[in-house]
Amino acid sequence: MTTHSQKAPAGMTGTRNVVDLIDSSAWSGYQKLLLLLVSMAVLLDGFDNQSLGFALPNILRDWGLAKADLAPALAAAQFGMLAGAIGGGAVGDRVGRKVALVGSVLLFGLCTVMIGFAANALHLLILRFVAGIGMGATFPNVAALAAEFTPARHRSLAVVFSIVCVPLGGVIGGVTASVVMPIYGWRALFLLAGVTTMGIVVLLIVALPESVRFLSSKGGQDYKVRSILQRMGMTAGGDKEVLYDVIDAPKEISPLSRSQHDSIFGRDLRSDTFFLWIAFFFSLASVYAAFNWLPTLLVEGGHDIAVASRGLAAFNMGGVVTALLGGAAIGRFGSKRTTLAMAAAAGGVAILLATFQNHYSSIYVVFILLALEGGFVNGVQTTLYAVASHIYPTAVRARGVGTATGLGRIGAVTSSLAGAAIIGAGGAVAFHWSIAAVMMVVGGSLAMVKRHPGPLHQ
Repeated sequence: MTTHSQKAPAGMTGTRNVVDLIDSSAWSGYQKLLLLLVSMAVLLDGFDNQSLGFALPNILRDWGLAKADLAPALAAAQFGMLAGAIGGGAVGDRVGRKVALVGSVLLFGLCTVMIGFAANALHLLILRFVAGIGMGATFPNVAALAAEFTPARHRSLAVVFSIVCVPLGGVIGGVTASVVMPIYGWRALFLLAGVTTMGIVVLLIVALPESVRFLSSKGGQDYKVRSILQRMGMTAGGDKEVLYDVIDAPKEISPLSRSQHDSIFGRDLRSDTFFLWIAFFFSLASVYAAFNWLPTLLVEGGHDIAVASRGLAAFNMGGVVTALLGGAAIGRFGSKRTTLAMAAAAGGVAILLATFQNHYSSIYVVFILLALEGGFVNGVQTTLYAVASHIYPTAVRARGVGTATGLGRIGAVTSSLAGAAIIGAGGAVAFHWSIAAVMMVVGGSLAMVKRHPGPLHQ
């Protein structure tokens, strides 16, 4: 790459780097297509990950096990996701977002297929751990790609849109499970989820380019950057000289010093990193408590497996709608006010469910309340990725998001192991009170984060 001492072509007042070019250009159809493509990977991540929650009652019955016997398998997936999120973020920052994402999706797709042939709880534990590595590594790289393909004014919504596909995958998984498992059994659900995931791997290999911001920050990739920008419609009015000049502009430089820029624990980032970790820990604890145990709670409440699967689908569908609304609200009100409002609402609905749990005679009323609870819980958790993508600069974005996600997986592990004890002691009432308490902690942590995305004034 040429040095930035090169003069701009006649008529130019100066050069702009890739970040400026993307941020000042329209959000093209090709960029939206790339967002949809990486979001499909997250959708299958959500489907594959939640398949065990849908299948759990049938697996317990077929293998003659108690809930506590499969708690280690539930926890194993979260340990794998912890390692995958941290390691996958570091790999994405070093070798590229695309390489890390394709490898991640391939790994959890293969393992999900193999779960369809698992013979016992040990096999299930091992496969869920390895699948968890791939699932965990998917998130930071998708969040980084969504942020780096998108102009700043649409970035929070783009990141939320990609991550919200986790609960959307749960919705699709819940509906699919309610149809497939009563006829073909739980093994067919894993086979279907895994094979579909492998199809997404092929699409990613063929159609997904590397992040131009990543390529330009590494240097020596001029031709690739130009080619991708041209497909994104960014040719500076069609003047090739101007396009080359944009590519040859200086690399993205953060306002932070180089030492601060390369560390998520730098002076200007360490406080936000700490509180972001707390928020991720407790929000993921809430989400995965529902993913793992809500169908079982509904079955124990006297409902069949089809109704239980639809209950978790309602929880997830609420998350899809609320997260998208939250992403749009961030643009108008900023992320701080938006996330605090959703955390408070999540706690309120959880208290309502806990207090009046035995007073709802209609399953449809329960579904509506679960959709509201899931909406606000998932809404907060999903928008955390937009906050994290804003906090960290390009050089450490995947690492920063990945580490926060990894710490969140410890919360998910905690919910997997503690869920059985909490439900055993107090049933659904204790479950929903726990959700309420955890969401209050999330709200307090988010109130302490300094570098929230602010409202956009255009």
